[in-house]
Amino acid sequence: MGYTFGKNSAKKLSTCHSDLQKIMSLAISISKVDFGISEGHRSKSRQHQLFVEGKSKIDGYSKMGKHNYKPSLAVDIYGYHPDLTTRRKLAYDRVTLSYIAGLIDACAKELYQKGEITHLIRWGANWDSDGIIDYDQSFDDFPHFELIKP
Repeated sequence: MGYTFGKNSAKKLSTCHSDLQKIMSLAISISKVDFGISEGHRSKSRQHQLFVEGKSKIDGYSKMGKHNYKPSLAVDIYGYHPDLTTRRKLAYDRVTLSYIAGLIDACAKELYQKGEITHLIRWGANWDSDGIIDYDQSFDDFPHFELIKP
């Protein structure tokens, strides 16, 4: 089936590292679940706001997060559906985001093996990449993906 990013998602993705752009573009083009980009680059003040709200472990001032780089080394996503009521239910639904995460991880590995990107991806619900989703994490961030050097 495949989807494409809308104007707002494409604009946010454009603030990200080219490897993230390639990974996300491939993933959305083959996904059976539509998704959007909620955030690419974020300012230090926004990072600090999220830290104060308990939504980040990084304050943005004493330590920069991967979203704070230009281009951003991280991206946040959400599940999308054109019906607003349905979208509100699935935007940050863990099952939906887990499906998309598996697809994003597979796309990153494929692009890396082909030599088209120089990074792999780490997901915020499996920080240690041990295959145990959420249960062994002290902080989960299902919408979050960031670049890592292999």
